[in-house]
Amino acid sequence: MSPKRVVHILLTSLLFISCNSDNDTSIDETDVTNSVLIEINKLRTKGCKCGADDMPAVPPLVSNSILTKTALNYANDMNARNYFSHISPEGTSPIQRAAAIGYTGKYVGEVIARNYTTAAEVVLGWKNSEDHCKAMMSNTYIEMGAGKSGNIWVANLGK
Repeated sequence: MSPKRVVHILLTSLLFISCNSDNDTSIDETDVTNSVLIEINKLRTKGCKCGADDMPAVPPLVSNSILTKTALNYANDMNARNYFSHISPEGTSPIQRAAAIGYTGKYVGEVIARNYTTAAEVVLGWKNSEDHCKAMMSNTYIEMGAGKSGNIWVANLGK
């Protein structure tokens, strides 16, 4: 399936999801991943500037359910225990957390943020952080999952 077709399907899915209930303001984990995926893929398919570096276009990412679960679990943990770091208080890294729940990829990167309202805002925040931007634009990564808990956002990128 072509990348344009994948993006079209995701956009169409989001349109129907957003129309399901005008009164429901909760976002489920699939919605978070899909909305963050769309925003990151906008950058990846056009290329962008990360700090002083021009980053060329790279292939779009695809959703991965294990990375989604890893990101959601970590967002929940940071929110519940009131910390904010790529390394947990126990010393676990993103790849260790992903492997612990079954991710078999060799690479896992992570972008985290807090105090953003929408996926578009959080991805713009990551784009404006040179290290986070370069992670999102890295052609090392081919898939991702995202999670949100309270005001904390996590996206795990993997291969």
